[in-house]
Amino acid sequence: MSELDLYAKYLDLGVRLGRSGEDLATWVENKVRQDMERSDRQIERERKREEMELQKQREEMELQRQREEREMQNQREEREMRNQKEESRRQLELRRLELEAETKKLELGSRNNADGAGPRQSYSTQRPSIPPLNDPSQVDLYLERFERHATTFGCWHGSEWASCLSNVLQDEALSIFLSLSPAEGADYQAVKRVLLRRFGCDRNGFRSKFLSVKPQDAEDFGTYINPAKRYFDRWVELSGVTTLEGLSYLVCSEIALQACDEDFVAYVKDRSPSDKVSLKTVASAYIDARPNKSFRKKHSVSFSAISSFDTCC
Repeated sequence: MSELDLYAKYLDLGVRLGRSGEDLATWVENKVRQDMERSDRQIERERKREEMELQKQREEMELQRQREEREMQNQREEREMRNQKEESRRQLELRRLELEAETKKLELGSRNNADGAGPRQSYSTQRPSIPPLNDPSQVDLYLERFERHATTFGCWHGSEWASCLSNVLQDEALSIFLSLSPAEGADYQAVKRVLLRRFGCDRNGFRSKFLSVKPQDAEDFGTYINPAKRYFDRWVELSGVTTLEGLSYLVCSEIALQACDEDFVAYVKDRSPSDKVSLKTVASAYIDARPNKSFRKKHSVSFSAISSFDTCC
């Protein structure tokens, strides 16, 4: 309703209500002004509501755009990862083929240089009957099986063992082998040392496994104790322990060192003392050179651990 229509409306209403003169004019003015203010407020509310709706639409569109960008970015990253994996697999396969070609060349040379004992069966026709390495945590057992197979069948020279082994490695173990230099990759003992150390199957690895082994959920004691015994036996074996006195020293010194400062432990292990006398000598040298530094850990340790060190030393 226009302002003129409002004046006509309230003038007619004011006359019917008995108003006249200045009173009528003032009343009409107030009514028209109030209606106009209400109309302005309503228009302002509508304007703000429309602006809010428009802003909400813009925000939703921006969120949708961001979602689409993230999705496209994720797709690009997934494609790049797939391409990288595919390229890695391709490179590994190429390297495997190269190694097989080198192995066949070595076998051919070995047959040509045979001393009359008859041609030795080549690796290509006498592949290991053992499956590929699937559990790197037991690489020590796998390598022992590999060596027994090679020795039993006598189908490879020792110089060929590393190349032959590469054909039954896969995944991370194969990647480690391929990262070695040509000289290291041709040395079976060097390859063996690297694999054992990488997968925690050397002396220190079995020591750590034995000291940290814990039963799994729903595991009975019988299956839990088996790996613990294996870790212990391998630790003892790789430590070169063959006597009861040596076993006593190995266990006692390990428990005692757990109660000692890390710097002290590193100092002792770097010097590899083999018995109680040499251990005491190394420990004394450390303490004499650092009279103000204790060999004990800063935090509290158990009485049994400290007593073990005192007894051993």
